[in-house]
Formats: sequence, C-alpha cells, structure tokens
Amino acid sequence: MADIFNEIDEELRKDKAQEWWGRYGKFVIGACVVVVAAAGGYTWFEQQRTAELRELADRYGRALTQADAGETDPALATLQSLSQEADGEGIAMIASFQRAGILADQDRHAEAAEVYAAVAADDSVDPLYRGLAELKAILHRSVAGEDTSALLTEIEPLTLDGEPWRYSARMVAASLAMGTGDMEKAKAYLTQVSDDDGAPNSARTQAVEILQAIGS
Repeated sequence: MADIFNEIDEELRKDKAQEWWGRYGKFVIGACVVVVAAAGGYTWFEQQRTAELRELADRYGRALTQADAGETDPALATLQSLSQEADGEGIAMIASFQRAGILADQDRHAEAAEVYAAVAADDSVDPLYRGLAELKAILHRSVAGEDTSALLTEIEPLTLDGEPWRYSARMVAASLAMGTGDMEKAKAYLTQVSDDDGAPNSARTQAVEILQAIGS
C-alpha cells in the first residue's frame, strides 16, 4: 500500500515541486500578475490583487517552513486558513493537498480523507485534480478502516479508460479487491495495468510483481 501512496505522490509532486514552490512561488505569482496587469494597464484593483496573491504565497511558504521544522499544528492551521480564505485560487487547492499529506504522515487518515474529499467536491478545482483528490480520499478511507466493498464500488469510475488517474486507480482497486477476497477482480485490474503499453513503467512492473505473487 505504501508503494501506491508513493506512486500517486510522485505524479503530483515531481522534482520536489513543493520545495521549489515554497522558495520561489511568490515570485512566480508576482511576475505573472505583473505581466497580466501590464497588458491591460495598472489599476488599483490589479495592484491590490498582486499584493493579495503575494501575501497568500508568503503564508503558504511559512506553512511549509513550519512543517519542515516539525511545527505540525501551526502548519496545519495555516494551511487550513489558506484553503478557506483563498477560495477559488489554485493555492487553496495546493494548501489542501499539503494539509492532507501532513495529516496522513501523522496516521490521521480519516482526517486526510475528509480534506481530499472536500477538494474532490469543489467545482472550482480543475477536474484533473478533483479526480486525484477523490482517488486519494478513497485510499486513505481504506487505510482508516472503512468498508472495502463500498470503496471498491466508489473507485470503479476512476478506473475506466480515458480517466487521467486510471492506472493508479486500478492499482488501488486491485488492492481493495484483494481485501474483499475477490482475487479474480484483483487480477483483472492488475492485468489492465500490466498489459497496457501506455501505463507508467513503475506501475506495470508493480502490477506484474503482484500478479506473480498471487499466482496469476
């Protein structure tokens, strides 16, 4: 199960993206806003907007610093306030993902699942990340001990062809199927991954190894 967590996290945070964001994100936001403002002329609203976005980025950076220093509670509080006050901004989604990740690291999986579920239900979030949040919510609900059969039913739409997170979803679904004792369904999900040339190599390798282990 830990490998599946890592697989999904790598898709979201390649090349230490969050560390980079914490260091340089506020400058990128500021630069983007300045470029947009230059095209339409500086107005009071645009200048105010720039200041607001920089302030949000500063707060996110402080939360990352707090988390790295082991100041978990202040970091969680900062991230929660960001996710609420920056409603409709991309940084709100990022703050929610980061908050859920910290909760999961503390084995607070039910709470992490609730945060992910809130992102998945937010119509202002890009559908790509809503799908990822839904997948991670299901995964953490499983770790928290929720009914495996019900979760398997919930995850099935994410495993369909064309879904952006289908490979990770199929791996999670296979794990859930094994949890219910339905080895044939588990093998079917794993085979979908192992036989798909478009699947990430790491996922295909993992699927093959599990199939071999369960005697397929």
